[in-house]
Amino acid sequence: MSKKEQGGIVLQKKHIVIGIIAAVVIIVTAVLAGMKLSRGQQQDTFTPDLEQGTSAWSGDQLPDKSADSGEAVGIKIPGYPSISLPANQQTVQVALLNPEGNPCYFTFELVLSDTDEVLYTSKQVPPGQMIEEITLTRPLEAGQYTAPLRIPPASLQDGSTMNGANVETILDVQ
Repeated sequence: MSKKEQGGIVLQKKHIVIGIIAAVVIIVTAVLAGMKLSRGQQQDTFTPDLEQGTSAWSGDQLPDKSADSGEAVGIKIPGYPSISLPANQQTVQVALLNPEGNPCYFTFELVLSDTDEVLYTSKQVPPGQMIEEITLTRPLEAGQYTAPLRIPPASLQDGSTMNGANVETILDVQ
């Protein structure tokens, strides 16, 4: 009497292959679902890298209040037509502001136009806060330097990059 006649199960090669394929599909699906869940949890646990030593903005410390401009998404970028710095000093007083009500953190990066040398990069500054003292990568000699202030905003919710600005400024070093 054969196994078929005895009521037993006979596995053929195609049944084994189908079983292996089904197991692989289940495993891959589980791994992908786990990765998606892990990414979702990482977004929920966003912690900004905040600049230390910022202070609340009092409203009268902005170099040129009339230079504020709102973008379509409601991000206010302060204008800095010129920034005065003392010559031959690395630690200098500068008011770098993220205006109150912005939906984002600001990071400030001061760059020399001629050489693309980064003179200063801040950590994230919350809305309504300002940096009052920065340490340059090196002291500057007296003179005038074209130096855009790059401001890449990051979302308050998840830290994602938002539309930023390059504010053209002149460093007046005396």
